[in-house]
Amino acid sequence: MEYETEDYKVRDFDGVTVVRLKHANLTGLLEVNRLGDELKSLIDGGVRKMVIDFKHVDHCGSAGLGLLIALNKKMQESGGRMVISHPEKIEELLRISRTASLFKLAADPKVAVLMF
Repeated sequence: MEYETEDYKVRDFDGVTVVRLKHANLTGLLEVNRLGDELKSLIDGGVRKMVIDFKHVDHCGSAGLGLLIALNKKMQESGGRMVISHPEKIEELLRISRTASLFKLAADPKVAVLMF
């Protein structure tokens, strides 16, 4: 499974779905909601191992953080796991919001895939 939308690129590595976000700013509510709906449909479709790759994201606001929390919760409820790769741009947001402990973090998608 490999495809691309205006918001992200999806690739499969050994049964792990890697979603590389394409927007530099994950702050707009409309974009975040659209992205959230699409990623939740992947989980509904059976994805149980997901990496959210933040390589191209420069800014992430509270809406983006809310999306990550909701995706992580949905993944756990479905019996799956989620890892965030390239978290360097959102580490301060995770620290300030005291939500870093909710997520598994990896330096890049290759390391993230190995965490499963």
